[in-house]
Amino acid sequence: MKRDIVISIELPQAPAQVWAALSDAETLGAWFMKNDFAPRLGHRFTFRMAPQRGWDGLTHCEVVELDAPRRVAMTYRGEATGEKVIACAGVRSDVVKSAGKGLFASLDTRLAFTLEPSGTGTRLTLEHRGFEGFKLVVVSFVMGMGWKRSVFPRLRALLEKNARG
Repeated sequence: MKRDIVISIELPQAPAQVWAALSDAETLGAWFMKNDFAPRLGHRFTFRMAPQRGWDGLTHCEVVELDAPRRVAMTYRGEATGEKVIACAGVRSDVVKSAGKGLFASLDTRLAFTLEPSGTGTRLTLEHRGFEGFKLVVVSFVMGMGWKRSVFPRLRALLEKNARG
């Protein structure tokens, strides 16, 4: 069992503006996660969030592909228990929460962003690949929802704010 997340969105901003939001550590931290990212092939860095039940808040990464200002890809590794996935999914059942405590998943995936000019600005495509096995396929569905419902809206808001000056 295997699943990848692939999401494309249209943004009204020019590719250079979108690239800046992906490649500047401070700006990336404003819409995604705090980090020590640098757009340099081979650079190892960490995405950081506040620890949550079932997750230490750390995602360990390395830039493995860089074609500035068009594409960046990185390894994306972390560990979490089923409690984290259940919390993200908004499940409120004590029985399900209890079952989730016994589940553990180690994430070893690859995250890439590709930018292409479009008639309206920029087409941004996210590819998050490498979810294998039942537990990680479930994780991929939750993460896909997070990209669509939470992360990309924060990116859009930041780009709009920057465009207004």
